[in-house]
Amino acid sequence: MARKSNQANESTEVNVAAQHDSTTPERGMSLVDEALLGMAASAGSPAGQGDPLVEEAPPPDPFATYWTEFDLRCRDCQVTHYVPICLFVNAEESPELVQRIISSHFNMKRCPVCRQIEYVEHPYSYYDPTRKLIVQVRPEWEWHAGGGDDWYAARLEDLFDKWAEHDVRIEVVFGPQPLIDRFLQDVPPPPARR
Repeated sequence: MARKSNQANESTEVNVAAQHDSTTPERGMSLVDEALLGMAASAGSPAGQGDPLVEEAPPPDPFATYWTEFDLRCRDCQVTHYVPICLFVNAEESPELVQRIISSHFNMKRCPVCRQIEYVEHPYSYYDPTRKLIVQVRPEWEWHAGGGDDWYAARLEDLFDKWAEHDVRIEVVFGPQPLIDRFLQDVPPPPARR
């Protein structure tokens, strides 16, 4: 009789375990715990299968205007503050940014404490799709500081490798003024505001 009882208990335990898989919420779980358990179960399935909310993101467009942010220190009051910086400008996609480059108002920061405004000297790239031209604008001080031919050769090699599979011409300038003088002279002025 005891043997029969053990078999009944074992089969009951198996049935309980079968009913209580990883997607079944446990008794006494909060709604948040149940939601997390459901997300964990759906995370195991491939993207787009079984969950209509999960979609695979398309690869980023390498020619899209791209922004990032830095924490920079004010030269005057030494306060560190958040600054949005544009690292890649697509002239066709963002003509307003091209106008900011021409007017010397591109990648400027203003200290929130002392209100000092200054240009952020960080490399960025300008892309003109009609000319198939990429111009990397490096800080002007790099030209004067030197760094040696090997250092610049490595930088240029990285730049050319990055764009090797695309049909573009690559130029490098030091400071925004050479970009304006050499490549932005024929950009029409913005339309007049009403």
